[in-house]
Amino acid sequence: MSEKKVVGRNVAIGIGIICIILAVGLVGVIANYTSMINGKDNTIASKDSQIGSLNSQITDKDNTISSLNSQIVTKDNTISSLNSQITSKDSQISSLNSQGSSLQSQVDNLNGIVNLAKSTVWKNGETISQPASSYTHWTPAFSASYAGYVSVWVQTSTTTNTYVRVIYTAYGVNYDQQINVGTSGTAVFPLLPCSNIDIRVGNSNLMNGATETVTITYHY
Repeated sequence: MSEKKVVGRNVAIGIGIICIILAVGLVGVIANYTSMINGKDNTIASKDSQIGSLNSQITDKDNTISSLNSQIVTKDNTISSLNSQITSKDSQISSLNSQGSSLQSQVDNLNGIVNLAKSTVWKNGETISQPASSYTHWTPAFSASYAGYVSVWVQTSTTTNTYVRVIYTAYGVNYDQQINVGTSGTAVFPLLPCSNIDIRVGNSNLMNGATETVTITYHY
């Protein structure tokens, strides 16, 4: 019985030692895994911090982009407004240029009138005939809007007794003048503005009629 007790005690001591060793090993393993878990937690916390920082940066970038987009929209609106103003100014300039051209044309026209540089052909190479001692005239009477003169060119006539006569009344003036041109010639008469200018081309031949080719030009 004594030997059995000794063996049992030794077994119990051995088992106790094994348990202690296992317990110490378990504590070491737990400590190691705890350290590893803490390391992982720290890594996760660091990554979370980095992610948070990146998210913050992304938010800042998004805000910056949003601000830049807003500025771009504002600039686009400004550019659109300026383009509209430019178009309006171009239209005004075009209109002013057109008015300027029109006024210049009027000035040139008036300068031409003042300098008697303008003319209108009333009759161009027209052939007329009349009996002896008679004349041809045109109806309705000629009309002049400006003071100037009229030239009557008898290019050809079948008689040496050809004449040109101009008659009108304007501004209290009763004008009546006759000029002989023979078989060919030009007669010139001053004109006042009026609407009753009677131009006559005739012949004073008592025996025969005559035929003439006539061009009448109004100068003003």
